[in-house]
Amino acid sequence: MSRGLGRHREGTVPASDVEPGAPRRWDPEQTAAATHLDLAESRWHVMYGLGSRRFYAIALWSEEPVMVYARTAGELHEVMRDVEAEAMERSVRPSVRAA
Repeated sequence: MSRGLGRHREGTVPASDVEPGAPRRWDPEQTAAATHLDLAESRWHVMYGLGSRRFYAIALWSEEPVMVYARTAGELHEVMRDVEAEAMERSVRPSVRAA
């Protein structure tokens, strides 16, 4: 009984079609999207996790550690904007002082 060829993702090349010794590139579209977003967002470090298949961003502007993640680059971009808006709201909110 033989097993069918496994695939990492639909449309990827089966292992038998890869030249022996050649480096294998997994999820090239997602990796490219993460690189593009990383270059566009100077206040964030963006990366793609091959094992998790998620996009991650680490805030470079925050004194506190902030990391967000999402399934797509577009979703990650939205989450990044939400976090920035929350941080801006916290910093602009006037402090209440008792007299």
